Amino acid sequence: MWSMIATWPFSLQCVEKGEEILKGGGRALDAVERGIHLVETDPTVDCVGRGGYLNADGELALDAAMMDGDTLKMGVVACVRGFEHPVSIARAVMEKTKHSILVGQYAESFARRMGFQEAPPEYMITDHARLKYEAEKDKATKPSGHDTIGCVALDQAGSLCVATSTSGANLRLPGRVGDTPIIGSGFYVQSGVGGAAATGLGEDIMRTCCSFRVVDLMRRGLSAQDAVNEVVLTAHYTLKQCGLKPDCIALVCMDARGNTAGACNHKGFAYACAREGEAPHLVEVPPIIDKDEEQEG
Repeated sequence: MWSMIATWPFSLQCVEKGEEILKGGGRALDAVERGIHLVETDPTVDCVGRGGYLNADGELALDAAMMDGDTLKMGVVACVRGFEHPVSIARAVMEKTKHSILVGQYAESFARRMGFQEAPPEYMITDHARLKYEAEKDKATKPSGHDTIGCVALDQAGSLCVATSTSGANLRLPGRVGDTPIIGSGFYVQSGVGGAAATGLGEDIMRTCCSFRVVDLMRRGLSAQDAVNEVVLTAHYTLKQCGLKPDCIALVCMDARGNTAGACNHKGFAYACAREGEAPHLVEVPPIIDKDEEQEG
């Protein structure tokens, strides 16, 4: 049995590539990495990789992570500039070093030593991204736009893997890091139990450690759907109890048998998935609670 799930409709191409690898007996690690490559390269995806959101200084700085469910090893890079595939640099951190997290210029230096090809700003920063930045840089009161590709895969050997990649929130302060590369918040996985990945406003997701909690609830016997529903609801109401207005929170998850699920607190979320005997397709996720309707009421 193999299975794969990833956040947002733009990840359908990721899942289609993963299907090719997994149904041929390939590893979950390769499926998530090579699938995410397609999204990182796609200039029409404005929240991941090339063409992604710029920070307040007009720079494109990327975050990514990968975690191996067999070993619990992880690799993370944050605020990386000038490289098209931060998810592969994250994998190299996981597999080629004794460390877990590298950031900024040090992650870039590591990437050069590992032989990753650099990409110039004129390639990485698209005209659309530059025009959006110029139009909004003096108007924004807070960062906006904060989507992530998060992908969980199960291979035929029973190994689970999760990976994430993002350009971060639009017009964020330089150096700001969201939940995407933070273990337990943006991602978590353990083979034999399950995996999860988050997308939305990183600050809210980090405050409530969403991804680890989904996996832990599956460990305790909840189904994938019940686990992710519980975490989104608990995160939303915990933030409210602390006097905050919850922003977008959405998660996808997979259990050790390849069952997939997603939940969110806002309209418009969907994920892509595929499994043995089931072709890649999109699933629209109705909000378990709607933050916008709640605030209007």
